[in-house]
Amino acid sequence: MLLKRYLHLLDNAAALMASFTGFVDLALKVLRKVTHTSDSSTSYNMIEKRKVLLAEFEGDRISNLPAHLIQLILTSLPIREAGKTSILSRQWRHHWRNITRLVFDDDFYELEDSDSESEVNSLVMRIQQALQVHDGPISEFVLSISGLTAAADNLHLVSYLSNKGISALSLLFDFDQHSYGEEISSSVFLARKLDSLKLQACKLKVPTWFVGFTRLTVLQLEMVCLPDDFFQSFLLECPLLEDLRASYVVGPSKLEIVGPPRLKVCIFRAYRVLETISFSSTPLLSLISIQAEMYVQYVSDTTAVDIVSTFVSLPALQQLNLSFECLHLLAAGPVPDRFPTALHHLEVLDIGNCYDDQCLLELEVLLCLIRSSPNLYKLTIQDTRILDGLNVERELTPLTSESNGYPDPEAEGSYCQSLTEVHVRNGKGSRDELDLLRFLLANAPRLSRIVIKPEYKLSWGSCVDFLEKVRQCECVSKEAEIIYVNMSDVILLSRRLATS
Repeated sequence: MLLKRYLHLLDNAAALMASFTGFVDLALKVLRKVTHTSDSSTSYNMIEKRKVLLAEFEGDRISNLPAHLIQLILTSLPIREAGKTSILSRQWRHHWRNITRLVFDDDFYELEDSDSESEVNSLVMRIQQALQVHDGPISEFVLSISGLTAAADNLHLVSYLSNKGISALSLLFDFDQHSYGEEISSSVFLARKLDSLKLQACKLKVPTWFVGFTRLTVLQLEMVCLPDDFFQSFLLECPLLEDLRASYVVGPSKLEIVGPPRLKVCIFRAYRVLETISFSSTPLLSLISIQAEMYVQYVSDTTAVDIVSTFVSLPALQQLNLSFECLHLLAAGPVPDRFPTALHHLEVLDIGNCYDDQCLLELEVLLCLIRSSPNLYKLTIQDTRILDGLNVERELTPLTSESNGYPDPEAEGSYCQSLTEVHVRNGKGSRDELDLLRFLLANAPRLSRIVIKPEYKLSWGSCVDFLEKVRQCECVSKEAEIIYVNMSDVILLSRRLATS
């Protein structure tokens, strides 16, 4: 794998060299023509200078590559290989010391024994030596070496980098049973010019003197231990943040996002059920994904969430992915039939796996979201147990109250006018599933695909029987088809549905 990557980098460098060679050949033709031109106005010294320049170009093309092209070549190489280019010529000797993007990964060093303190110290010393001989600004720094944990950050490399004007920092440590307890240096908060910060497998503690990242646009955290109030306090100090991704984080029990005003993406995955979810001052937020990755027994005193204020404050929301635990949390408070203001931009709705056989309250949240999204075009239900007890004629028949920007409440199928795709995972071939699909087929004129991934226990004969029942349903779309896929999403069966 490493060999293929190295060969790919060399191919890119060769392509750059080939492009420059063409440029040099053209320049040589011009130089020869000018040098041999017998123009009386051309001084003798000028002709001699041109001859010298011509000799230099013909004698050593590599040495005379433009500095920006050399930087482009060196940046495309692993840092160890970039350092070796110093032997190419006298002009190349120091170029590698000026590259602005430093990547220390497995191409730089492979740890044979991550438990060996001496080997880890030797690796860190090599990184220090490379930084000490580096001359000039560093725009991006990546540390991602297999086996290297956050304990190796005791030499405060970031303190050095913050003085180099670094704008993109990635400290991707390896995970072990102790990683969450290892706190990275507070020097990371001194890098005030950061526009991208990515941390993995470490503990992050915000110092009291932190005044904010005024340029930060991307924040990615994976397997990071955070203080409980991180999202309430830290994000307020990042006014330009656009992309927030926190995966498998430990600590925060509340996902309360107050600003930043430019936030567009919020992806959150955790090992625990949140106590509350809320968004405010995020007018541009278009993608929200909140997932809990393991089953947790629900407690009876779950904090009630104001579902109306949570979603009405998201006018730009286009894609919403929620785990079943989030539905459970949202269902703890009052759930309206639909929101007072429609989610006009919501196009994709994805509901996660269900861990309970009694899902009536969570079903109310799902139905509220469907009713409140007149432009929904893709609906994904990861577990059909949430549909148990669904009465589509009662629950999805348009309401008779004032529309408030919704489709005509008297119009049949007004909730499904834009629906194009329906994905059902862990399908069981139940009556509730059939009722939902029957309703959608009868009321969604643009529906083109119904993709069903049956649960592993469902027999092939049961799948075929369910397919035939769906094909007998009334269908208003001219292009609708039903597709069965296996666990690897390989198509097993596909049938076009007849138009009524």
